[in-house]
Formats: sequence, structure tokens, C-alpha cells
Amino acid sequence: MCTAKQYDEALLNPAAVFKLPQDILHSAAMTAEQKLTLLKRWETDAIQLSIATEENMGGGEPSRIEEVRQAIDVLVRVEGVAEPEN
Repeated sequence: MCTAKQYDEALLNPAAVFKLPQDILHSAAMTAEQKLTLLKRWETDAIQLSIATEENMGGGEPSRIEEVRQAIDVLVRVEGVAEPEN
């Protein structure tokens, strides 16, 4: 379950609210568009973490980039949500 406050917190840092990207997919309290917004944010964070790790500035937490991209793919294919243009 995701309250409005948790959603607002997740907009800043999805990994702080959800343990796994799949947890976002399974939340019944959000629209598919809200889920995509959070997953895209998590994807951005994961990319930044990967870059920091490559530059030896990582914080030790694992990147979940593949899991995030799989979750985004599920939303796009199954839910029919259109990915925003970058």
C-alpha cells in the first residue's frame, strides 16, 4: 500500500520507500502513470549510481537498474502505459 505521503517521499527517493522495483508494480494504491513516474525516477537514480560507482564514488548500495527497466517494460507492455519522451 502506498499513502499520499509515501508517494511524495518516493518521488524524491523510490528506493527509500520501496524495497524492490517490483513492489511499485504490485501497489494497488497507484495509477499506472504514477508507477511509471516512480520507476523512471528510480531509473535515473540507478544510472547516476552506476556513473558514481564507475568513478569510485559509489555509496556501496547495489544498482537495481536491470530490475527497474524490467518493471518499466512490464508497465509499458502489460498496462499499455506510454513512456515519456526524454
